[in-house]
Amino acid sequence: MFESIITVLFIGFTAGFVFAMPIAGPISILITSNALKGKLRFCVRTAFGASLVEFIFVLVAVYGMTLFFSAYSYIIPYLLIVGSIFLFFVGVKIFASKLELQNIEESGDKINKSLVENKGGLRAGLIINLTNPSLFFGVLTSSFIVLSFASSVGLNTGGLEILVHENVVSIQELTGETFERIDSTFADTPSIIGGEDHSSYSLLLSVIYAASLATGGFLWLYILAILLIKYRTKIKLVYLQWIIRGLSFALFGISFFLLWTSIDMLVVQIS
Repeated sequence: MFESIITVLFIGFTAGFVFAMPIAGPISILITSNALKGKLRFCVRTAFGASLVEFIFVLVAVYGMTLFFSAYSYIIPYLLIVGSIFLFFVGVKIFASKLELQNIEESGDKINKSLVENKGGLRAGLIINLTNPSLFFGVLTSSFIVLSFASSVGLNTGGLEILVHENVVSIQELTGETFERIDSTFADTPSIIGGEDHSSYSLLLSVIYAASLATGGFLWLYILAILLIKYRTKIKLVYLQWIIRGLSFALFGISFFLLWTSIDMLVVQIS
């Protein structure tokens, strides 16, 4: 038991840290744009809010709550609409923000004393991830791949890969679609989780995996913010302003993509 806990803890943390590295997602873009302004507290709050939602999504994806997904899948188009609108206004706010020379040169501590400059980070992290259904499918797919690979090389995952596989099959049956990058010919492994253990031991491992993955993602976002704040003074003010505005356009693009996707899903539901 102790071996599987340590294994799941390590796998989850490593996966969360690595998967959070790409800065193409809305959370990374929001943190990057605010870190370039020196707003560490805002970035930490945003990362924490995003990690809370990620923890919930990972726990649901791994432990398996098919009934939850049935209800969740119905409101996905509406979540996408809310998310697209929220991201659009966040992008507008970032685009309209102006950097002043003294704000770049002064210390991050002085900037972070302003509540006006740092409020809303937690709310932003929560809303962006809650209205991002692709996060759920992403953690489900990545968890299946990571846990299956770990089990195939002899690591003791406590049977979590079996739970994830069962969840993948259940959701595929509900949606009638196949997940990309998941091999349908899953090699069956004797389940070590059964009966009473399924409701206790597997839940414990699922919580540990979800918490460690969310912690790994949070740590990377924190390191990213620290590095950007530390070296932002080495970038000329005009370039810094253009970088931030470029990030706002990236949010606009994600916003329009989510809106288009939601409309397409609603049309399919109606027809």
